[in-house]
Amino acid sequence: MRGITKRAQKRKETVMSTEFASAGLTAGQLNAIVKKLGGHDMALCFLRDELVVKAVELLLVTIVSVTGSEKFVATEAFGENNPDGIRFHIWDDFRNNFLGKIEEKVPAADIAVHRLEKSSRDPAIMAELDIDPKVKKGVIKLAHFYKLIKAQANGEDGPLLVNGYANIAYVEDKKGSFWAVDALWFGADREWSVNAYSVGNPLGWGDGRQVISQVYRV
Repeated sequence: MRGITKRAQKRKETVMSTEFASAGLTAGQLNAIVKKLGGHDMALCFLRDELVVKAVELLLVTIVSVTGSEKFVATEAFGENNPDGIRFHIWDDFRNNFLGKIEEKVPAADIAVHRLEKSSRDPAIMAELDIDPKVKKGVIKLAHFYKLIKAQANGEDGPLLVNGYANIAYVEDKKGSFWAVDALWFGADREWSVNAYSVGNPLGWGDGRQVISQVYRV
């Protein structure tokens, strides 16, 4: 699970039997599935496609407005000589893919903040929020993410979590690829930890984490 500690965790994959889907399940486990669906009648509704089980549960926390930037230089903002005095712990994947990125004429934007109500992976989160990197829909500028962090530079209360849980955004790197970038406030170290993960990463994000995305205007 990502967004918990500074160490990555491995997760085993479960392979479904090609002969009989419930072959490896006990009667007790099957009964638990029926209970989770809401009982016998709801399970039948599910089988008739009258009940949809959402893969992701996201709760809108707030929408905040962020100002634009004429020119944003990632190396300066997230470097050791940060002009705003913010302490960062930068991980290699973020350093290698985002430092050196320059964003110019970044317009102001409205940023939606959602809280994950259950553990989920990036593709499901992006689908639920209708984030489409191909047309840059829902993805945010690194400049916007930085300004949100800057407003809570020392762990102040605000739209971003400061309890050690991840704030996640989908951002384009300096080569045009999209990553899940997370920022976590570590109060003991008085610093923001920033990392980047492939959106195809098999690890999920735990419930209670937040996802920030740009509000799409038609």
